Amino acid sequence: MFSLFALLFSMILFAAPAPALKLVGAGVLAAVAVGIWLLVTHIRVPRTRIVRVSVAGPEVVFAGVRAIIRPLRAFAPVGGILLASGVWSVFTSSPDTVTMRTLLGILLIGLIMMIAGTWFWFRAPAAHRLILRPEGLDLRIPRNNATLRWDDVTGASLERNRVFLRTASVRPSSWAVTDLASDPVLLAELVTFYANRPEARAEIGAGTLARLRSGEF
Repeated sequence: MFSLFALLFSMILFAAPAPALKLVGAGVLAAVAVGIWLLVTHIRVPRTRIVRVSVAGPEVVFAGVRAIIRPLRAFAPVGGILLASGVWSVFTSSPDTVTMRTLLGILLIGLIMMIAGTWFWFRAPAAHRLILRPEGLDLRIPRNNATLRWDDVTGASLERNRVFLRTASVRPSSWAVTDLASDPVLLAELVTFYANRPEARAEIGAGTLARLRSGEF
């Protein structure tokens, strides 16, 4: 629905006589295209019975999708186009064609996209990850960050398109099935396994990798 609205809005801008507004329309289309690229990249990653994991000592890390780095970086030039065309339109376009409030919104969106995209050029995204340690786990998902001891975790389960961490005394947290690059069912079973078996937590690290390879889950 948002993409259709953006497409209609860009068509209106392309119909305007001002070159600046045509450039704004091109920037809007480019922003939608990058958003679709990002979404498709997430969806196309095969996850069923696949676990992408790295082990560093007594720490097991399940990270996000590395292929999203390129579309995230593409937000920088697209944001620059929106910002430049928005500034150009403020000084050259008639308020009868596009309101000043709309142009200020385009400027704000362009600035946010350019800053975010530039950030990803210098630092690869690491916000999406699940980290298991012998003493507990860390979930690093925007708006769902959690640092939990195993005593606070009672298990994990897949419900619709999210994996929910069931907790005993703290606020529950969750992640979407596309947030991490591994099979959400296997991750939920692994978390539940360590939550219910305190004696097995000392193996977290290389032992976790061996258990995953054994096909137990």
